[in-house]
Amino acid sequence: MSDLPKTAVRALLRLVQSDAERFASSQVLASFIDDYGIGRRKGAGCLFDAEDKACIRELLRAEGIDPLTDPAAWDQITRAEALRLGPDEKFAATPVKRQRVAIKTLPGRSLNLDGRALILPPACHLDVDGGIVAGRLAHETVLLVENWEPFNRIHAIDLDLSPAGTNPLVVWRGDCSETSPEHALALLRALDVRVWAFVDYDPAGLLIAAGLPRLAGIIAPEPARLERDLAQGLTGRYQDQLPMSMAALDTSGNQHVRALWTLIRRQGRALPQEFYLS
Repeated sequence: MSDLPKTAVRALLRLVQSDAERFASSQVLASFIDDYGIGRRKGAGCLFDAEDKACIRELLRAEGIDPLTDPAAWDQITRAEALRLGPDEKFAATPVKRQRVAIKTLPGRSLNLDGRALILPPACHLDVDGGIVAGRLAHETVLLVENWEPFNRIHAIDLDLSPAGTNPLVVWRGDCSETSPEHALALLRALDVRVWAFVDYDPAGLLIAAGLPRLAGIIAPEPARLERDLAQGLTGRYQDQLPMSMAALDTSGNQHVRALWTLIRRQGRALPQEFYLS
């Protein structure tokens, strides 16, 4: 396993492939000089003579890296590709998991993928490449779930999910990880089916729903129950979300968004969807 970080490898490859001996000082080069005792600092620069460069070439070879490798070859590569350039897969800039989407179905329903009907246990899902599976899924509707816990425990939601269809594909919206909202949205667009949203009952959640392709409805309690539940909601969270959402929600052309926005705005509170986990 290499002790050299990827940034150091790129810097050292550029250095040994250059005819120059003086280089602008950087944290990477300064740390390398301190750690390995090769090269020296002078003013605002770092000096590496022919002997220093020869030592660096030997160091790179000892790490399994050809000194003639193009430094740009280390940019935007997968871990498998990185192994062809050096011994440490963590040199890769591109994460192993990318364009991933978490999918499942409602309890006891089959996940129809590639001609097969898969039955997943509760609290289980498939982590898939959306671009690959989009044309292999056979579901007439999609239920997009905003937050992880309600997605993971969709079997324990105390709400009527039947408006989303008899066997919707349940998709997690994702977060800031490799399973991101952009990947989920790309899958929804590719599937070209009606979409139901199960989101937080607050301005931000309604904005998410409003931005979904082919939005056919929003999963929610019947209005009287939701009003009672919102009375236990969060005023501060609602107020914090208003500046970024009020104008868009006031002018939304979707009837489902407008109906819920009218109710939530009247209450002036936010209610997380986790409230309905039993």
